[in-house]
Amino acid sequence: MDIKNAIKFRHACKIFDENKKIKAEDFDSIIESARLSPSSLGMEHWDLLLVENKEIREKLKIECWNQAQITTASHLLVVYAKISDLKPGSEYIKDMISRRVDKNREQHEQYITKIEGFIKSNVGLSDDKIFAWSKAQCFLACENMMLMAATLGIDSCPIEGWFSEENLHKILNNNSKDRRIAMLLTFGYRLNQQKPKIRRSKDEILSIV
Repeated sequence: MDIKNAIKFRHACKIFDENKKIKAEDFDSIIESARLSPSSLGMEHWDLLLVENKEIREKLKIECWNQAQITTASHLLVVYAKISDLKPGSEYIKDMISRRVDKNREQHEQYITKIEGFIKSNVGLSDDKIFAWSKAQCFLACENMMLMAATLGIDSCPIEGWFSEENLHKILNNNSKDRRIAMLLTFGYRLNQQKPKIRRSKDEILSIV
């Protein structure tokens, strides 16, 4: 499916056909699209957790307003936004910069200083400010994954609403000081036919100066 038709095909699928499973090679393509996503400073702010355990899915469903997608989807991803790894002085920042083969050691050190300066002055050092920045980058990866899925005829639904993020962290045994949940992302095949999309016109969304 080409990009234009994939964009039209994609919708927030509310219930999936539990009898249809995504092929391993197709899901690999979806994950690869996240790996290749753009991110601020190239820091790849995300970690992905594939949840296959049915009991965990049931617990997550209860916390997420009992949304059927979580248990009916073929695949459920938890998209984590990094926090501690993005603070100045972290080994993660040093490691990410060291991978850039176009720079020598001295240039690596200079670039680390530049990046850490940007984070201090433009992002902020509190967990909430870093999370807001990190979460925005995660959304880019999520959009890439949903679009890649659509090109393969696979449906998806992004989920950002839950009763208690703290409860989700407990269910997933995650340390919220290190990373927080940006989104839950479900993939599978629609059970019901999707209604036509309702969107504002181009003239309503585009201004020119």
